[in-house]
Amino acid sequence: MTRILRCALQVMLVAAVILVARVTPMFATVGWLPVSPEDLALKDNPKEPGADAMILYREVVVDARKANVSGDSLEEYVRIKIFTQAGTKYGHIVIPYDQSFETIPYVAGRTILPDGTIKDFDGQVLNSTLTRVGETEYFAKTFTLPDVQPGCIIEYRFDRQARPGWLHDEEWTLSSNMYTREAHFTYYPNDIFYQAGYHAQYRPYLLPAGAKMKENADHSYAMELQDLAAIVDEPLMPPKAVMEPSVEFYYVTPGQPDPTDPPAKFWGHYAKQWDGEISHFIDKKDALNQELSKIVAGGDSPDTKLRKIYARVEQIRNLSMEDYKTQKETKAEDLKPDNNVADVLDRGYATGRQINLTFIGLARAAGFDATEVFVAPRNTSIFVATRNDVGELRDGLVWVKAGSQEYYIDPSARYYPFGLLPWYESEAGGIRVDGHTPTIVTTPEPAATQATIERTASLNVKADGSISANIQVDFTGLEGAMLREDDRKEDPTGRTKDLESRIKGWLPVGSELAITKIENWDDIEKPVHVEGTLKIGSYGSTAARDMLLPMDIFQATQAGDFAQQTRHNPVYFSYPYQEIDSVTVNLPTGYKIDALPKPQKIDLKAAIYEITAANQGNSIEITRRLTIGGVLFAKETYPTFRAFFGLVRTNDDAQVVLESTQTSQLN
Repeated sequence: MTRILRCALQVMLVAAVILVARVTPMFATVGWLPVSPEDLALKDNPKEPGADAMILYREVVVDARKANVSGDSLEEYVRIKIFTQAGTKYGHIVIPYDQSFETIPYVAGRTILPDGTIKDFDGQVLNSTLTRVGETEYFAKTFTLPDVQPGCIIEYRFDRQARPGWLHDEEWTLSSNMYTREAHFTYYPNDIFYQAGYHAQYRPYLLPAGAKMKENADHSYAMELQDLAAIVDEPLMPPKAVMEPSVEFYYVTPGQPDPTDPPAKFWGHYAKQWDGEISHFIDKKDALNQELSKIVAGGDSPDTKLRKIYARVEQIRNLSMEDYKTQKETKAEDLKPDNNVADVLDRGYATGRQINLTFIGLARAAGFDATEVFVAPRNTSIFVATRNDVGELRDGLVWVKAGSQEYYIDPSARYYPFGLLPWYESEAGGIRVDGHTPTIVTTPEPAATQATIERTASLNVKADGSISANIQVDFTGLEGAMLREDDRKEDPTGRTKDLESRIKGWLPVGSELAITKIENWDDIEKPVHVEGTLKIGSYGSTAARDMLLPMDIFQATQAGDFAQQTRHNPVYFSYPYQEIDSVTVNLPTGYKIDALPKPQKIDLKAAIYEITAANQGNSIEITRRLTIGGVLFAKETYPTFRAFFGLVRTNDDAQVVLESTQTSQLN
């Protein structure tokens, strides 16, 4: 899971930089825009009726002219009309930033009440940790505007200031999670870059009709937009980044490929560069052959050889997956940089990309055709080759061919078995490095059988409707890999706690679950196997002298994702998957089976569900299978999926009727 990062690029423009403690924001001298009586009286958005809020005005100014002296800056001003109580949530402002190279030195805000009264924000601005990725810790400035209520207008502005010598790869995200009535964007490129021959260009994406970029005499860029639709947050939707209209600015370095070049020329440059990096790193034949002699045997099949090589490189310590280390910790450990595969094999540690290159070297030494592939991970983006955007290719993996069989694998993805990619690297577009020739590829989509949760339970039902049970759960393929990856930092106690929480999410409220065994955690080729005991105080309900039991103890959770009647976005499952349940219900003493629900099967091709209950004398055998066989579906399919999961829930809850044998004798 190697990364080609583009979030922020440090450019040391001068040898010595001047530290500026605070930059006065442009908007501080302009003040707030006047508020019209019509906007204050507005009761709803006439273009999108029923919305909780809308953006009346937004302005973004990015200034990189003096990045060498003060760092580049971003100034943003937002005015929002609140329509409903639910819309008052927009009064809590969150401004993410990267503390390693930027600050938020200025914020201001105010609330204009429905009667025109103005309340300025004079509260506390908090600094909150959002997350940490690798060596980067992300923070946010947060504050809450006063007395936000339906009918009011809120507005705020802030300044994001980079450190001297820093220049962002700037991107305007034009849309928001609210409808935007009017928006203005301005970008001032860096002066020194122009003088040095680095020219700022832009790459548009999904621009709305009528949007035009204006280039001014001072080399700045400007765009004005009206009536931008909201990107609505919904469950099971594609990544917002692939749905949002945007404009990305970049600098073209003399001698580097120009994104305006034909794609074949642009990607050919990088294919040549990457091919040279591969050849240089693996050019240690003696070390590769010596290692290979320890791994494979002469009689091994091609598939067996590749699996053995994969298992060997999986043993290499992956530095890219480790926690952030301070400079002091890094110095104390004194890890020397790996310059080639011989270093990796000798030292036993490497970055994610170096692990993949080591696999390529060993595979080629064994006679296989193998090379590197760079893809756009589909949890964040979708690769479009004609955009000529190398920054999209954030993940690296390996292609290898054995005879007519092709494999896409990621040895650097520590917890994934051979032949299985992380879900976001599957069905992902990218570039395969075939010598100096780039080949546009799409990695395979996994089968539903490669992400299976298989649940088994034996329920002992008592006459009062309570149960005790033994349960087993197997997490296979992607499901097991993601468990291992998510809990890689947990000790056995932490893993047990997390698994208990997950499994209890499938069970009736009030269930008491105790996990007694977790197996195969360290063997990535096998399912994660979990065993436990279960008690439920009121699983069955009595009616007269009958007892009613739901068909399946494992409850469907997907219906919650389809609770809303309307849909704005396509339906996007991360990966195909299946659930398989086998439940034995052992009858309580003094009861017999009176009625079982009929077998049910719903087949939409992309989604299949079937459930049956069979009489086995003193027990009932219930089998259930749910399969989702695709990833992306048009929003027009939403009503069909909604009805499907509604029927799944209905049939899961269908009643098994048990009759008291004493009642039947009296009759």
